[in-house]
Amino acid sequence: MKTTVVALSCLTGIVVSFAAGSAGGSKAAAPAPGVQSVGVVRVVALLLKLSEAGKLEEAVKADQSKAQAELAVLAKEIQTEEHELTTLKTTSEDYLKQSQTLTEKKAHFSARREFLDRQIRLKQEMWTQKAYGQIVRTTREVAAEKGLSLVLVKDDPNTVPELEGIRGVIATQKVLYCGGCLDITEEVQARLAAAKP
Repeated sequence: MKTTVVALSCLTGIVVSFAAGSAGGSKAAAPAPGVQSVGVVRVVALLLKLSEAGKLEEAVKADQSKAQAELAVLAKEIQTEEHELTTLKTTSEDYLKQSQTLTEKKAHFSARREFLDRQIRLKQEMWTQKAYGQIVRTTREVAAEKGLSLVLVKDDPNTVPELEGIRGVIATQKVLYCGGCLDITEEVQARLAAAKP
């Protein structure tokens, strides 16, 4: 009986030692639940870096310059039409025709300005959506490799564009405090930069 208990104790000890050794030697072992398995990433900082690398600001300025040049031509045409209108008698047929042409050009100018503004905003939104998708995919890869069970967005309120105002800050600030959380922003940024052609 004593021999059986000793043998079982030895066997149990060997199994426990083997399990501990193999768990310690494994690279893919998941971290213990708690703050060590939580990571954070600064999305706004990554978007700003991607926009710099992709020269988004230059592209937007080029689109804006092109739109302003087109609108300047239309504005000059309107100005010419307005001047010609002052030379005509208000009761003449020519005045009515010129007035109609002027009204149509003003409506076209207004519609064109609205369209060009909207087109620039849509291009920016499309770029942001694509860049955000890249950030999410890369963050998932890095988090999986590091064995993180959760990654939260942690942006500094000072980096959120001022256009967003306080509502934007509140909407984007997902983590108010996370002591000891692993910040994987730089690693995600390095991979995003490496993925660029």
